[in-house]
Amino acid sequence: MSLGVGQLPLYMFALFILSIVLLSNIFIPVYGAKSIVYVYIDSDGIAHVNMSCRLSPGLNEVVLPTQPIISSLTVEANGRELPIVYNYTTNSVTVISGSEGVCTVSYIVNATIVENRLAFNLSGKYMYRLILSPSIILLTLPNNITGFGTIGDMYYIDFDEGKNIQLLYIVKPQVSETTTSSKPLTTGAGLPLNTIIAVFGVGVIGVATFFLLRAVRRWREEEVALSELDIAILRSIEKRGGAALQSELQKDLPSVPRTTLWRHVKKLERLGYVRVEKVGQQNRVVLIKRFR
Repeated sequence: MSLGVGQLPLYMFALFILSIVLLSNIFIPVYGAKSIVYVYIDSDGIAHVNMSCRLSPGLNEVVLPTQPIISSLTVEANGRELPIVYNYTTNSVTVISGSEGVCTVSYIVNATIVENRLAFNLSGKYMYRLILSPSIILLTLPNNITGFGTIGDMYYIDFDEGKNIQLLYIVKPQVSETTTSSKPLTTGAGLPLNTIIAVFGVGVIGVATFFLLRAVRRWREEEVALSELDIAILRSIEKRGGAALQSELQKDLPSVPRTTLWRHVKKLERLGYVRVEKVGQQNRVVLIKRFR
């Protein structure tokens, strides 16, 4: 004779319900209000992504805004790298966290070549700040632009598309500064126009392929967006009167590994927030732009 739910002891029924709740919450999706994703395209045409996510204790699933080069994926919290699992099918990472907090996810975008142009797709689940080096020429523009401006010699575009889009761009070729002879160039029998076009096309493909392969080889560039550790470094320097030795920063942030701290100092120098000076055998970090 089978037993119905009403015939089960109350404590067994409670355990049954509790087990269902626990099993359904093994993976905690990192969703909620739209967060801002920073996408930086450097002078070589390599795109870098930096985003922040709130973590809960356990396994947290973070859906990435665009396809990464997997070997460049890094998730940091409080200056420490966290263990992750990448899911190619859902283009997401599972972050293992022992406590609540905020993590920074960064990686190099796995861009593709589309008709001699570099391209990558962006998910409509996020808001974006697209930061571009002066040598980047955009060939597509988002529809729902919410702001724009400059950061040093770079410029940025804020947008909230609401749907998946594809960004297309090219890298402006470097102009040689060498002087050329005034002697006119001559050829024995002029090359056909279609031959010249074909050679030019092969050259463009070769340059674009070089940039893409270079992106695969490069392990990881410094992030554009300021992380919690970056802000902590800037505040530490500000509290010390606008300048601090590297050893003093290490005392202020004892839980951060030395190599991680120095990597973030160099990132801040690159973004124009600090200047690193050599004082005897030590490095002094000088604040030149305050964080707002």
